[in-house]
Amino acid sequence: MSHVIGIDIGTSGIKVGGMNANGELGFIEYEPYPLHHPKKGWVEIDLEDIWGRTKELLLKVMKKIHKDGCIEAISLSSFCNSSVFLDKDGEPLYPGIMYLDQRSKEESEWIKEVVPEDKIFEITKNRLEQGMYSITSHLWFKNHQSTKYKQTYKWGNLSTYILNKLTGSFVMDWTQSSFSGMYDVEKYEWSKEICDEVGIDMEKLPEVVDPCSIIGYLNCSDIPVSGVPVIAGGADTACSTLALGIQPGGVFESVGTSNVLTACTEDLSLLDKRFLNRCHIIKNQWLSHGAMSFPGAAIEWFYKEFLKEENDSKQILESLPMRSKVGSNGVFFLPYMQGERSPIWDPNSRGTFVGISLNTTKADMLRAILEGCSFGIRQIHDIFTETYKFKYEKLQSIGGGSKNQTWAQIKSTILNKNIEIKSVSETGVYGACLIAGTSVGYYKSLEEASSLIENKTTQLIKPNLDELNTYSDHYKVFNELYPSLKQFFAKSMEL
Repeated sequence: MSHVIGIDIGTSGIKVGGMNANGELGFIEYEPYPLHHPKKGWVEIDLEDIWGRTKELLLKVMKKIHKDGCIEAISLSSFCNSSVFLDKDGEPLYPGIMYLDQRSKEESEWIKEVVPEDKIFEITKNRLEQGMYSITSHLWFKNHQSTKYKQTYKWGNLSTYILNKLTGSFVMDWTQSSFSGMYDVEKYEWSKEICDEVGIDMEKLPEVVDPCSIIGYLNCSDIPVSGVPVIAGGADTACSTLALGIQPGGVFESVGTSNVLTACTEDLSLLDKRFLNRCHIIKNQWLSHGAMSFPGAAIEWFYKEFLKEENDSKQILESLPMRSKVGSNGVFFLPYMQGERSPIWDPNSRGTFVGISLNTTKADMLRAILEGCSFGIRQIHDIFTETYKFKYEKLQSIGGGSKNQTWAQIKSTILNKNIEIKSVSETGVYGACLIAGTSVGYYKSLEEASSLIENKTTQLIKPNLDELNTYSDHYKVFNELYPSLKQFFAKSMEL
């Protein structure tokens, strides 16, 4: 039976899988990879290491598929964004600079002086923040690595690098380019106006392509298969949106290192600058991401620092919070472990426990983390319901963090929404496969592909009605914490 292959490169790991013509996903292979922190505030990726790991996983999946079928196409899903600088042979001149990277603060402030923020939002439908929108990292490299910048043939994202390794092409799909800070999301083209104003050489920018376009054919000396069509694919959350069949007006949740609520719309005027906004895979639809950076990372941090050495399995992350009551015995937690995006957009903010007493237990602290992360998602949810006027009764939830039933229950009650835990969490791989399958004729359209895929609900989490009022009162207090500490965070970063 014929298959297509989806490659999904997330913030901390790589998944590769295959899908047959019946829409059945399988052959999943996974491997984590590290982030690197060479200096305070710097976050990088080793591009050659990631390519090596991706290639090995791809070879494993190809071998499995070839036992009983053939490979029709390959497509890519990857996180946004990571600035990469490539020579004419597609080799990296510098490590990839992650979206979490804070080194380009001066460049960000300078761009805002040169191009009014209202103009930036009018064109890109995004605000400008260092690292998060790659124009700032691009300029940092130009200013601080001038010799290597002159050697740069093409700048791009991680997807640009991986697709070049597979085919030799230098491209970027529009779901990725719309997170660059220099792309016109209505006209679907690089903004000459912004590039001219800030001094970016547009010849160094890759061609922007439709996520469903064939950008070349597999041609890699390390892979003993050639001639397979390679499809551009898209950003991981955009691919997940497709795999979950989210329609305009719909919202879903992804829970991993970050915790993101994603909404789909056909109305460009709705897009709010408190969110990260991008072109969807389907043209003339846009995605709005309410993205909290570190909820999952905060939970992992607490486990590693305070629970793991006691030989506790990760099951304790569900059982321990149950030993504390609603409200965590008076403890509140701000989940801003290394700055935050939606909705506060403050790189200076940090994780904070408030209300600790001599009676505070580990259970209280862990429950406070789960509640604080859920209150943060409530702030994003309220913007979608109050500003976007979206009405939805249920929230589909995917990602490793969605499996924590205690957290899901707390979140369901704080949001007062049913949460559906989906059976297939590999929606980045799935979405990439749907793009590839549509491009080679498995489906007539992306819309048909989305409608035919069955991703069952493994659990339905309902709000605890007895706790609604209590959490509503605690939410009001939570909303006062960050404004009270904002100046403290700013001053502490000057020390």
